Amino acid sequence: MPDDVIRTDVALVLAKLVDAALADDWGEDAPTVAVLCRASEDPDDLRLALKRIAGSVESDLEVFADDYCLAAAHSTVERHPPPELTHHHDGSPVRVTVAIDHDGQAGIVRHRNGSLEHFGDADLLLVKLLRTALPPLMVLSNE
Repeated sequence: MPDDVIRTDVALVLAKLVDAALADDWGEDAPTVAVLCRASEDPDDLRLALKRIAGSVESDLEVFADDYCLAAAHSTVERHPPPELTHHHDGSPVRVTVAIDHDGQAGIVRHRNGSLEHFGDADLLLVKLLRTALPPLMVLSNE
């Protein structure tokens, strides 16, 4: 293996996957959470769970407490997104997807016309909530 290890931005990959999966879903009834986990210590035992939130984020993420979490995401349709996330808000709903991993976070704002705005670190209450609701995120080893 070369000395230069290429690290994958797991949060960005998960944000893109969740955004793409929900691109045509504009229902404002319930947010969605996604968790990328290893179900065991086997590096090939990856699982991606996508779930509508029935209660609170904390209670819905409890089911993953025993898994080896690599990243988590939250996606919801908002009529009034935080102003720091979008530069082109015309008053129509947008889908906001935020994902976190061990190293950081990534996010996507999807507009109804299909245009996307990416954002990195943003001081959002949701990010703090995801970090406290999940067990400690594990570092993905490239070995």
